[in-house]
Amino acid sequence: MQEQLDSRRLMLLNVKKIWQICLGAVIGACLFGCVYYLKTNVLAGEPLFRAQTLYMITFNRDQVDSIHDYYNDYTWNDVLDSDQIAGRAAEKLGDISKEEVAAAVSIPTMSDIRFIWVYADMETKEAADRVETAIGESLQEFALETDGFTEIAIWDQKETEQIREKSLIGRMLIAGAAVGALAACFFVYYGNLMDDSVYTEQDVKDRLGMDPAGVIMRAGKKEQPEYFGKELQHNLKELLKKTEGRPVKVLIYPMDPECTLTTEEPLQYLKEILTDLNQNAVVELIADNAAIEDTENSKTPEQQTITIALLPYGQNNGARLKLAWKNAQIQNQLPDAVVIFDAQEWFYRSYYKI
Repeated sequence: MQEQLDSRRLMLLNVKKIWQICLGAVIGACLFGCVYYLKTNVLAGEPLFRAQTLYMITFNRDQVDSIHDYYNDYTWNDVLDSDQIAGRAAEKLGDISKEEVAAAVSIPTMSDIRFIWVYADMETKEAADRVETAIGESLQEFALETDGFTEIAIWDQKETEQIREKSLIGRMLIAGAAVGALAACFFVYYGNLMDDSVYTEQDVKDRLGMDPAGVIMRAGKKEQPEYFGKELQHNLKELLKKTEGRPVKVLIYPMDPECTLTTEEPLQYLKEILTDLNQNAVVELIADNAAIEDTENSKTPEQQTITIALLPYGQNNGARLKLAWKNAQIQNQLPDAVVIFDAQEWFYRSYYKI
């Protein structure tokens, strides 16, 4: 966290993992969709059926002139739960209690004080119809017994239907995709921010305090990019100047002991450059810097030794590289040069705008 933030490097790494953000959106949408399906279809319990009846209220204003100011959808819901309506309806039904009737019936918001919709929600269509009928009879009796009312009569009646909530699956999928994408963005950004891998030459400078001699691109092309090839060739030429054409043994090894070369192409490419620069160069790959001393014992007296350490690109091993470099420094076996290998060309061209 003490290193200077390289915003270009960070953005390129984020772009490389944009597929993970898309995957996060898909996973989020699927997760929210599954939860919504479980809630509405598996955990919703028994289906409910709703009987709906519209009643017309005729007020007797000669008895109570201001009665219409008192009754609205709030007071009507209280009246429905009372003994005068729910209690009397329960007596008519016999097998359904007052509390069950009160829980089943409701009145939605009224737009006209002269009309009320009464809903009866029960687990079966037959039960909903029975409760609705009992409530209707109780309302008619209530109107006859209460001052201020002339009549409460049925004005309209709908077919009893199963209650089906409006599907919100589309909104849930969009919300899940948004949450999943945001979560993926956080983890991708955080992961790339904390990534201590070697990607650029500046990374090598920050980790090891040494500028690399160059970079070898990932296998798959017959030729390395000209720009980076010339850079590596020029730097190795400066390195071999001290040999002055005499026999030289070049030892190449991975700086990270846990990292092994998966292909011979980086080594072959280095061999070609080194032999072009010095016809007497003998290039040899060794497992790690611990084998340098044994290899030096086998060289001829007139040979000089040059060591080149290979740094893997993007292996999330910055801490191990620092440890290996510290051990090599203590053992007085620091390499003469380091080279980044297996790099991605698109990243370098985008980073350096080449």
